Amino acid sequence: MTALGMCLALAALIGIARLLWWQRTSPAPAKPWRLALLAALQIVTAGLLWLTLEPPPISGHAGTLVVATAGAPRLAMLAAGDALVALPEAPALPGVARVPDLATALRRHPGARALRIIGTGLPPRDQTITGLPLAFDPPPLPRGLVSLTAPAPVAPGAAFRVGGNVHNVPGGRVTLLDPAGRNLASAPLGPLGEFTLAGTAGAAGPAEFTLRITDAARRPMETAMVPVVAAEPVLLRALVIAGTAGPDLKFLRRWATDAGLGVTASIAAGNGLDIGDATPRLDAASLAKLDLLILDERSWAAIGAGGHAQVLNAVRGGLGVLLRVTGPLPDATRREWAALGFAADDSTSPLRLLGEGPVLTQVTTRPGRDLAALPAAAAGHWRNLGRGRIALWPVTDLYTLVLAGEGPRHGAIWSAIVATIARPQAASPPRLSPDAAPGARLTICNLPATASVRHPDGAITTLIVDAGCAAFWPRLPGWHELRGTAATPFLVAPPSPARAAVQARTATLALVQPGSSATAAPPARGPSWPWFIAWLIASALLWWFERSRYGRAIPG
Repeated sequence: MTALGMCLALAALIGIARLLWWQRTSPAPAKPWRLALLAALQIVTAGLLWLTLEPPPISGHAGTLVVATAGAPRLAMLAAGDALVALPEAPALPGVARVPDLATALRRHPGARALRIIGTGLPPRDQTITGLPLAFDPPPLPRGLVSLTAPAPVAPGAAFRVGGNVHNVPGGRVTLLDPAGRNLASAPLGPLGEFTLAGTAGAAGPAEFTLRITDAARRPMETAMVPVVAAEPVLLRALVIAGTAGPDLKFLRRWATDAGLGVTASIAAGNGLDIGDATPRLDAASLAKLDLLILDERSWAAIGAGGHAQVLNAVRGGLGVLLRVTGPLPDATRREWAALGFAADDSTSPLRLLGEGPVLTQVTTRPGRDLAALPAAAAGHWRNLGRGRIALWPVTDLYTLVLAGEGPRHGAIWSAIVATIARPQAASPPRLSPDAAPGARLTICNLPATASVRHPDGAITTLIVDAGCAAFWPRLPGWHELRGTAATPFLVAPPSPARAAVQARTATLALVQPGSSATAAPPARGPSWPWFIAWLIASALLWWFERSRYGRAIPG
């Protein structure tokens, strides 16, 4: 009993002692039933005042609400007074009330002052509940694919990477398959189950690649969908000025046309003849309309000092310039390029481009520089100049990749060069939070005010954009289309059971506040006003009955 309860009990005893003293000394003592009623009213008023000041816990509601989620054990350990509810994802639990969501459970149990989560964790629908101490003892990680990082949108024909982690599959292996089922890449799992695979995107548009996981005995264990979006490239305007024709330039122009670049070429054929598309103009207005200018050592020398000045001024304004080395460099060109930060000489050296898969055809690099560690998608040597970039590409026979059947790798290299060097585009693509799943909140940023989403069934949802971002709750699996300044497809797919469990586990652990304890929360107390009204009635009755003459012995 609290100190307040002891004080009220003492006051009731004093009141009863006063009644007994009055009964003994009064010339008109009360009848026994009156004395007993007055004593009872003393106890009742003291008790009602105590309940008014310290209301009891709400009947039928516990201070800790135990919430069963997916994977919850059938026999949950409950403390005395705990209330147990089951979310829709929880397994069948006999005798346990099921609720559609956590908010409903809290409304049905207003006395809850803490939460204890059993099972894999709260689903995305219920991960915004805050303000209550929460206890969560997560189960062990499930076996299988627990994380997957899908690639961002890439250009058609460009390389992409996909990575992730597989739990508790020792000796396992992962394989990446293209939409036609062809094997693109395969690798064993790392010591911690990690993996990274590379592939090449196809034509523009969305595509569904497949990740296949096998165990140590090479038995299929799990497959996962890998969405890859080959974004329609922004039409870049490129001008190629070459001092001579050659196979490298031929395959470069072919790739640029297939990739959707607006490419114009000017190729000197000798004696003042030009076999390209048009005679180039290198004035400030013409260069401002270009995104990429490609020159070789002969065309660089041909444009002269005035052309050099115009080109470098355009680079400072954002133009990208690529200097191709196709043969021995004139002394003047070597000095001019050295002044730009590119040391060059006439030596040559073989180069094997690194990457997944078999060793590629050997190509030649000029000038002699140690490029043995150059990745297959590198853009050579480049440097910033103002708002633009200027680069040196010393590989002289990259076309041999195409002749060796490595056309996709050839395209991936040139795609990386253009993406690195070309004039930066003003518009930023939309940014979506990963792992879009039906019913889960998806955050989308870099949006215009009039953005909307087209569902797989054709329905349109207009987004409410605030500061460039919006929230979207997909209701169907499948490919959706984000509409704004341009159409951006994205895939909504239920995650694998292991990934869903890990996501729920991680999000629920993030809600646990350090030092909080679900069992230490005080129980919820009910309202005081009913007890206060009862105390007023009992006190009024006691006051009236003490002054009445009912049950008094009248002296004769």
